[in-house]
Amino acid sequence: MPARRFWGLIVLSVTTVFSVIGYYLNDHSPSGPWGLAGLTCGLITVIAIHRLQKK
Repeated sequence: MPARRFWGLIVLSVTTVFSVIGYYLNDHSPSGPWGLAGLTCGLITVIAIHRLQKK
């Protein structure tokens, strides 16, 4: 499974994008819920990719 080595990068990039969006929407201060949402979406994306590659 060649995409396995990129899973961490996918999670990191999705989490970073959500964190940046939350930072700007929260008047330039860190937003924990947006970071957690990004982490969750990144993990769901990786799980979906993993399951699709099994088929």
